[in-house]
Amino acid sequence: MTYLVSKIFTALFLPPGLFVIILAILTWATKGWVRRIVGASAIFLYLTSIHPVADKLLLPFEKPFRNRPLPSKADAVVALGGGQLRGDPIPLANESFKRAIYAVAIGKSLDIPVIVAGRGHGGYDEFHALLDSLNTLQPILAHDIPVSKKSTGHFSLIPETKSRDTYENVIFSQKIIGKDDCTLIIVTSAYHMRRALMLFEHVGIHRVYPAAVNFYTNPSKSSYRWRDYLPSMWALFNSYRAMHEFFGIVKVKLRGALN
Repeated sequence: MTYLVSKIFTALFLPPGLFVIILAILTWATKGWVRRIVGASAIFLYLTSIHPVADKLLLPFEKPFRNRPLPSKADAVVALGGGQLRGDPIPLANESFKRAIYAVAIGKSLDIPVIVAGRGHGGYDEFHALLDSLNTLQPILAHDIPVSKKSTGHFSLIPETKSRDTYENVIFSQKIIGKDDCTLIIVTSAYHMRRALMLFEHVGIHRVYPAAVNFYTNPSKSSYRWRDYLPSMWALFNSYRAMHEFFGIVKVKLRGALN
């Protein structure tokens, strides 16, 4: 009983459930077109805040990149930026940490350079956040990791610290590689992979292999429990990811049409 009450209380008295309730109350307290707008907002917020709907929105972006084989050879690995928090003992944010660590593992296993992309904030970029994170983890690392300013054809970490978004990640990474006809392994979150690959192809790099991390959906899930229909910030965030990628892909297509 305590577990049940706890789940219901969390869902209804913390955002986004609290806002759903407020909007529902305002629906009854208003009239005319205002009532219709507020009521539609309440329904929209509720639906995007429950797991069955959020999973339905996000799954198409992630599913194609599960269990994808990697090439035996490539020119480099590109780890796309995902955020950092300066001062944390492991300053890379959750998503960027997985991206960077997986990219380092691939680069080490194939003996190819790893481009760490992302300008960061306040003069503290993704590359230095990765170095600080690896320094914290150094007691469990067998060897020091080499750092380079340009591609040497072998494993090393290469900073790309100018990009502000994925498109600039792609442009500046291409300049570091120094040739158009290259083979790249792209490491980013699964929901973001489709747009990332489209951007690489947009600038003329067609031999790209996805290496996705940060999966938030389970394609084998066939049923949901009662609590999955309660509003959840986690579900709302997944709906946001899906909608953000949808409009991001539209922007990429418009960019291609205008060029």
